[in-house]
Amino acid sequence: VLGANERVRLAVCGVRKRGFDHVRLFSKIPNVEVVALCDVDENVLRERLAKMEELGLPKPRTYTDIRKLLEDQSIDAVCVATPHHWHALIAIWSCQAGKDVYVEKPCSHNWWESRQLTRAAKRYNRIVEHGTQTRSSPSANEAIAHLQHGLIGEVYLAKGLCYKRRNN
Repeated sequence: VLGANERVRLAVCGVRKRGFDHVRLFSKIPNVEVVALCDVDENVLRERLAKMEELGLPKPRTYTDIRKLLEDQSIDAVCVATPHHWHALIAIWSCQAGKDVYVEKPCSHNWWESRQLTRAAKRYNRIVEHGTQTRSSPSANEAIAHLQHGLIGEVYLAKGLCYKRRNN
């Protein structure tokens, strides 16, 4: 039996897409237990619990309200993969509740929110990690180098869009 300092008890918030990828990945890490799932959609929670059972993963507690999840003192860390507009707020609330945080990109929608998250991490002495996956990939670094050397001239505006199909 592992002691409390030898394992991480993790909650994953937002489990429709990316968050459930996290459930699968974190479940493979020794000494990490996915002990809670949080999603506002009860149907998604039911589907994910069934999938976890199918995969032979332990059944976690479920929440539809992040505030209730954060009251659980047995949870050490929170993974935030909700819709973007919730990222900064859930991360800040998690710090306030004494939990470490992994927050998917974007961590915020503006500089002010980012500063509040940084302040919360410092004030509550929490670890906050921001997902940036491909920023350090060789292809991304090569593309950035080309841009910096003027391949397409001066870059003054960039826009990114991500369309994901959703059922009704």
